[in-house]
Amino acid sequence: MTLGLWLGAATGGCLEPAAPGDDGSSLRAEQGEAALRSAGTGKEQCAPPGAGQERAATLEALAENGRYGFATRDFVFVDATRPTPESGTFPGAPSRTLPARVWYPARHLTAASPPPEERVPVACGGPFPLLAYAHGLSSLGDNARFFAEHLATHGYITVEPLFPLSNGNAPGGPTIGDVPNQAADLSFVMRRVAELDGADADLGEAVDPERRGLMGLSAGGLTVLLAAYHPVLKIGDIQSVVAMAPLSCFLGAAIYSRPLPALILAGTSDELVPIPGPRKAFENAPAPVTLVELTGGTHSGFMGRETPFVENTDTLECTRLLSTGPGRGGAALAAGIINGVGPGAFDPAGCTPLCSQRHPQAMGATRQLKLARAATLAHFEESLRGHEEVSHLLLRDLANEVEDAHVLTKR
Repeated sequence: MTLGLWLGAATGGCLEPAAPGDDGSSLRAEQGEAALRSAGTGKEQCAPPGAGQERAATLEALAENGRYGFATRDFVFVDATRPTPESGTFPGAPSRTLPARVWYPARHLTAASPPPEERVPVACGGPFPLLAYAHGLSSLGDNARFFAEHLATHGYITVEPLFPLSNGNAPGGPTIGDVPNQAADLSFVMRRVAELDGADADLGEAVDPERRGLMGLSAGGLTVLLAAYHPVLKIGDIQSVVAMAPLSCFLGAAIYSRPLPALILAGTSDELVPIPGPRKAFENAPAPVTLVELTGGTHSGFMGRETPFVENTDTLECTRLLSTGPGRGGAALAAGIINGVGPGAFDPAGCTPLCSQRHPQAMGATRQLKLARAATLAHFEESLRGHEEVSHLLLRDLANEVEDAHVLTKR
């Protein structure tokens, strides 16, 4: 089946992704295809390359970069209203310091992101939806780029904070115990990006405060689920989430307190977050929620990692992760999830010990990223831009024509 994605009508020479319901950029089914028509108004210097041309949005097109370039800027945000708890040899701090990188649509196409200090001009055509990415335990934040760069070229702004106590260089060593505090970190940095002024005023002004979503991997996927559903920890003004290989086997049904458009991506050969955990999250989450299982996919594949001549790259990742003492903070994690909800929020029945199972890898990282990027973009196009045809038809293709993906949906 062929999909057609047409990204918006030009206003004042700028290709503008319109808000849901705006007929100027809505997706329409035409002769079995969804399509978008864009027309310039003469100010070519303001229009993204390819504006005014029809683009067929097959699975391949959704996985490829869009019409915009992409660039980054780095910031250090400090939340003085919330403390950082003690952890190991770290005595704690009265505030939370959050180094953050922002990916955004750039006016000109680039083969690679220019240095953040260059402050490349933001593309015209905004305001753009704002996303926040949550990294996993012991991560240095470098894996977000596989999704944030791609989304920036399709007209999304993404901010990724480096969480104070779960990143790979955390004082006292990375701990899972601070994850319940990370949903508020995401909310804080999103507000700060929208409030940017001075030399970064163009970036702040490019944010659409009414269209906001989250995505995250592993422990970051857990952060996203807590921010989406937890009765106490949830972020009230987000509209959509994507959780990749979310650490979730212990989440009880009591945390799923509201419906929210959600996409869960998981690999069936994941050795760090076995597939029963994401399946349990899908079963407990209220509609609308979609689970895309990537047959033979791994945890490492979401990070673009693949090692030749090993049965599963995750086995190497397990060795690295286990050396960091990943169980530290487990009691604090459970207490934070239960707080304000009760014991029904934490249900570890059925969880297996970390990295205790071995699975053969059957999907390469390139293929896994292709499918994951296409599904993520289609999900946000539907939930943040109202382009329902793109998501529905892509999921239908994944279910019916893609042999290495399995789709479950509750609507």
